[in-house]
Amino acid sequence: MDPSTNVDHILRNLGKFGRFQALQLLLTFVTIWSAAFSLMSSVFTGYKPEFKCSPLGNESSSIVTANVSEKLMVVYKECTIHLFQNSTNSTEQGKELPCPSGYQYIVPKDTSFVTEFDLVCGDDSLAEVSQMLTMAGMGLGAVLSSIISDRYGRKVVQVGAHIAIFLAGFGVAFAPNYTVLIVFRFISGALQQALAMVGAVLAMEWVPQECRFLCEVFGLLFWTTGVVLVTPIAYLMRDNTWRDFQLVLTLCSSYSLIQYWIQEESIRWLFINGKTDQAERILRKAAKWNKVNFDDVISNTEEEYKLTKTDIETASKTFTSYGKDGRNRAGARNENLNKENDFKVEHYTILTIFRSKSVLKNSIIMWFTWLTNSLTYFALTLTSTTLAGNRFLNYFFSGAVEYIACFLEYIMMKRIGRRSIIVIFNAASALALLTGTLLHYFADGESVMITASVVFTLVGKAAITGSFSTIFLYTPELYPTNLRNVGIGVSSAFARVGGMLSPFAGTLAKHVSWAPGAIFACMCFIVTISVFSLPETRGVELPSTMNELKMWYKIQSKRKIRKQDT
Repeated sequence: MDPSTNVDHILRNLGKFGRFQALQLLLTFVTIWSAAFSLMSSVFTGYKPEFKCSPLGNESSSIVTANVSEKLMVVYKECTIHLFQNSTNSTEQGKELPCPSGYQYIVPKDTSFVTEFDLVCGDDSLAEVSQMLTMAGMGLGAVLSSIISDRYGRKVVQVGAHIAIFLAGFGVAFAPNYTVLIVFRFISGALQQALAMVGAVLAMEWVPQECRFLCEVFGLLFWTTGVVLVTPIAYLMRDNTWRDFQLVLTLCSSYSLIQYWIQEESIRWLFINGKTDQAERILRKAAKWNKVNFDDVISNTEEEYKLTKTDIETASKTFTSYGKDGRNRAGARNENLNKENDFKVEHYTILTIFRSKSVLKNSIIMWFTWLTNSLTYFALTLTSTTLAGNRFLNYFFSGAVEYIACFLEYIMMKRIGRRSIIVIFNAASALALLTGTLLHYFADGESVMITASVVFTLVGKAAITGSFSTIFLYTPELYPTNLRNVGIGVSSAFARVGGMLSPFAGTLAKHVSWAPGAIFACMCFIVTISVFSLPETRGVELPSTMNELKMWYKIQSKRKIRKQDT
């Protein structure tokens, strides 16, 4: 049996979605809720309510009136108090001072960490810094977890990150001050991204190529549900402290303590890394769960692979060479490649990406796509509660529109390729956000145009969600097995640059209202154009080595030339 190439055949013969695979996928998908809760909790724990200076107490009053007369009038503003002292015949302006008695909020002091630590006025940017550091942690986590999982396995990272994010959640909930809070939020960001990145790859590697799109659709469905579930939990706990809310979300990850004993390693990773004994143990267990005979699965797989191997060699001869000598070289290269896969385990690093021009070009396009999608998605999500109206409903509708993206993604992935889907979603997002921005700019207080602007913004949010979800599937398909997590990890690191900038979109909008929407629209248009040069991965089995990847790129290139000639 050629294990590195037969995985898709094995999975089909086991049953595409047998009970065993369903359990493994469910365990992976449910961890997405932990990732969503960890990231989106700050929308409510970092809530910024209306406020003003607290009334002067005895101590502060004596300080204020030390150099003025006893007859004093005080006007309380957001960040300062205005002092007026009365003379016999007139009122003269006295002093303007920062709030000497602290701040008074329209909600209880412990509603959010913003109110508890007084992150307002001169310290108001610290709330955005907290979210920015979370995104920075996500970038670090994406790179490190991807490298570790490609080298040591998906399971160790998935389970380890889940347990660690469970513990880090307690650290956030019991943080005694702002410094400790941002340290734990940075750590949580790194762990959140480890769950998301490794989970996406792990789920994809548990199904054959024709079912990979279903994993991505279900992944988006679970993510959206996790985002939406934050709303009812936050609403039911609106009278509790932000620490209580954080604890409840953290406890949802408590099953991570038993996850190690019920989740299995990716058999695709085990095969390509020569761990065939462990892979066989898992496959025997899977066959027993799915009520199929293991020996029949293997024999059927070997028969199917012989036929498929012949088809692959024929295709290589057709598309990768011209003339008799070229065909012979292609056949020999393919034969040597199979032998090499049988006896040699290939390990890659991030430097491998820079050694191949075609891989580097495709990676740069994907890096910009990730940055654009992340910046647009998180900017629209994190600022949703600042809109006029009920903050719970605003956030709920902002999350619920992602179900539309989930439905559209499922319909399109059954019919068209990944590349086309990314083009359509980014073009739709660009047009919707540009329209919404223009409507808002020229609204001049008209409620109809403002409402239309919000609707178009939500359409843009749904479209960018669909694109963001699709690149989670598309990106790892562009890399071989032992470079797959590195590829998606580095891409995700670029996405964190966008995520780090996203909290400041609201600040930019206060100064130039049309700027964020215009920037997002332009970036989405650039993605729409650049993605056309990427290869299509729909219907292609995942490459195992760089040689297989390069061979596939050559086949794609020959097909493009043939289409142009005809």
